[in-house]
Amino acid sequence: MNIALRKLAMIEKSLIAQEEEARLQGYTTNTIDQDFKRRVTDLMDKVRVI
Repeated sequence: MNIALRKLAMIEKSLIAQEEEARLQGYTTNTIDQDFKRRVTDLMDKVRVI
């Protein structure tokens, strides 16, 4: 279970970094799947509460 949580955290961190990099490069549209990012973030929020 711990490995799965670490991988989810790495995915979340990677998505945030990609989004920030795109914003810094001046892209107005977001290339990251927002639904996927929201689901990963929701899972991590639930795990942090437990």
